[in-house]
Formats: sequence, C-alpha cells, structure tokens
Amino acid sequence: MTKDIRALEFFSGIGGLHFGFNASGAKGKVLESFDMNQQANDTYRLSFGKTAVSRGIDRLTVKDIEKYNANCWLMSPPCQPYTRGGKLLDDQDNRAKPLLHLLDQLEKMATPPTYIFLENVKNFETSRSRERMVRLLHKMGYVFRECLLAPHNFGVPNDRLRYFLIARSRSSFKEATPRSSTPAVDSAAQTFDPEKEIIYTTWPLPAFVEDPNISIRQYPFNIPVLRYFLDQEENETKDYLLSRQLILERPNFRFDILRPSSNRSSCFTKAYGSHHVASGGGLLQTLKMDQTEYDFGNSESIAELGLRFFTPTEVARLHAFPLKEERGSECALETDDTNEQGSNVDPRTLTTIRVYSPKLAQESNGPYLQFPAKLKALQRYKLLGNSLNVWVVAELLRGVLFADHPGNPLPIYRAEDMTASALEQASSTESIDTVKHGIEEQGESAPDGDAEVRPTRDKKRLKAE
Repeated sequence: MTKDIRALEFFSGIGGLHFGFNASGAKGKVLESFDMNQQANDTYRLSFGKTAVSRGIDRLTVKDIEKYNANCWLMSPPCQPYTRGGKLLDDQDNRAKPLLHLLDQLEKMATPPTYIFLENVKNFETSRSRERMVRLLHKMGYVFRECLLAPHNFGVPNDRLRYFLIARSRSSFKEATPRSSTPAVDSAAQTFDPEKEIIYTTWPLPAFVEDPNISIRQYPFNIPVLRYFLDQEENETKDYLLSRQLILERPNFRFDILRPSSNRSSCFTKAYGSHHVASGGGLLQTLKMDQTEYDFGNSESIAELGLRFFTPTEVARLHAFPLKEERGSECALETDDTNEQGSNVDPRTLTTIRVYSPKLAQESNGPYLQFPAKLKALQRYKLLGNSLNVWVVAELLRGVLFADHPGNPLPIYRAEDMTASALEQASSTESIDTVKHGIEEQGESAPDGDAEVRPTRDKKRLKAE
C-alpha cells in the first residue's frame, strides 16, 4: 500500500509549493511550513489558515525535523546567491546557509525523506551549492532529474525560466531483476560527475523508471491568450496605468509591450510595478489596438497606447495561483487541446501531461491565495516575484515525483547499464533537448537577477544513472 505523502515546506513564502502540492492531486498533506518573511507568513496564514514557523531554517536540528515523520521535502531557497544580477557569492553568501544547513541535516537523518523537490533561479545549475547537493543525493542513494523549464513549457503564457530538481530514494522502487546478458560497464563510466548530468529543457521528461536518455519532444500546447487572465472590470485596472510623464521622461526607453491577444508574457520580477519599468513583466496595451508596431524613439506615440502594469491579481493568475473569484470564462478550457487529463502523450515515456485549467489548479473548496488588506500593490508584486508558478510545480510533482500515487504499485527502477560504445553513441545524439552546465548565457540581467533567457541546445556526453 502506497504511503501518503507527508511534506515539509521549507522557504514557504506565500505558499506556492503548498498550492502546487494540492494541485498535483497527491494523496497526503503539507505538515508544516518554514519562512522568516513576515509579510509572506501573514499571507500564508490568511490563505491556509495556519501559521508558518518563523524560526530560522539554519537553526533546525535533526530532532526538530524528524519529529514530523515527513517523507517529502519541498524547498524554494533564496535565489540571490545565484542570480546573474547579484554578486554570485554562491555558497559563500549568507542567504545560502539555510539550504546548506538542510543538506547537512539530511545526511545525519536516520530516516531521510523519500521525496525531495527544489526550485531555484536559472544559474543554480552551475553553482557549487547545486554540486554539493547532487553529490550528496547520489551518495545517499537518490535518483534525480534536473530541468530548466518555464510556464510556457506547460501551456501557461508566461516566461519564467527556473531550475528544478526532483529526487526520489531508490529504496522506494522495486528492485529490477539483473540482466546477466548486459555487458560490464567501464569503471570510468560509473564515476559520478555532476557536470555530465542531463538537464532537461522540454516537457514531458523521462520518468524515474526509464532510461534518462530517452528522446522526448516538447508537447505542443496551444497556449491561451492573455485576455483570459485579465481583470474584467475596468475600475480594477485604472490605478495601474503608466503615467504619460514617466514615458516622456525616458526617450528611446524600450520595454515589452503586450496585448490581450498575446499568448506570452515576460517574467514578473519582485521589482515589477515600481518606477523600475524595465524590471520584467511587460506592459499591457489598452488603446489604439490597431497599432502593433512601436517606435520607441517617438515617446509621444508610445504614451498614446494606454500602457498599464498587470495588476497583482493578474500576475497571480499567470502564476496559476488559485483565487476565490467568479469569472466568465476558463482560459485554458477554450484552447484546442483535446488530450485527456493524465493521458500518455508520448509512447516512449510513462510521464503524463495535463492541459492547464484554473479548475485543475485548485481544490473545489480552497484554499485560495489571499493577501492581507494592509499589503500595498508593490508589496504584493514583491511577494509574487519571489514566488513560483503553481502549475509547473504541480505537474512536476504529479507527473514525475509522485507518479505512482495514490495507491498505484511501486514502479521498478532500472539502472540501465551502458557499454563504452553505447555511451559514445549517446554523446553524439542531438535529439534530446538539454542544456550544458556553464553554458554561455545571452541577454542582459535584470536589476534583481530575474531576467529570462531560453536555453540553447548543445551536444554533450550523456551519462546513464
């Protein structure tokens, strides 16, 4: 009988991981959450009816953690040590200490969690913190998948590229029957090298029970347009119009202009909505909708477009947070996607996908994201910018980490042996969308390091687990 998931939520913020856990449909619950941000904790309490533990995570002991008898860790540690706009101090940054402390406690636990899920900013995959983490997981007997994915990879019109690590203890799988016909593997190929681990950049990705080198293409979602995510009442948005003066004061100032008919949006950073207009997220055009070409050298023409910020509620919808509201249409239900929920979309993988719908991203009776009335718009933007996309978390949990829940038989984990010649053949393939560690990034970083770039495809040697 499959055990229920008993999760601890570290660096809980406004509850993105908790909402993602709920939306995954996993059988179980989040036992406790931990965060030091008071505004985030006030929001969490209003949303979930429970208070996050405000004790410093770097002060938790093994005894503190083991008393919950949890079998799952959900983590979204601070990204500042790894952002391209920061000092890139990595494990020398004080804000990295809580994560490194958790790794120290993990190694000391008598019964470590079966499941581990971590989210962070792009660039974490090249960090010393990540190397330390995956070496420890490998040493402790975890199977793991790493990926760099954005909401648009899952059918949500937002570009928020993030690193994800999904790890599961090998002891949770049935042991595969050894195949005596399999040739012995070169000892050099068995050496664990974090630099040669695959980082996936498409969804779906191979299930834990499958060869990690399986070639699986990005599922072609029909992404809904932004108008389905917008506030319907004009009086809800008038306070978010960009002042004409601000535009005229910044000649030749370029920013992302979006329209209700667009099926994309930029990453909303924690500075969105402030006077730092270029700090990610884009501006919505509300006037002169016949104009689709923009002359940024002519500030007068730009000022006539009725540009406004997306409201905090609209940003929350694009981040797939469940909201308690009555809306006239369901955005993703009006796309042409017809695949059944939970159906296999590629015969080469057991991982399944779902088409995004607000109804799937929330439980029928809540909980819902609720901000305290005292929080101003800029404070809400900051909390949302520091959070994550609920639907991406939900699908990675449901489709990969908890794929055999609830009640399904435990899958068999097969550590596929590969000969030296097989490894050489795998290294020459171009059919798997992966990103190489240390890849040269393009584009300029935002002030808070949240600027997004698309990963490029690169030939690399693939390593069997």
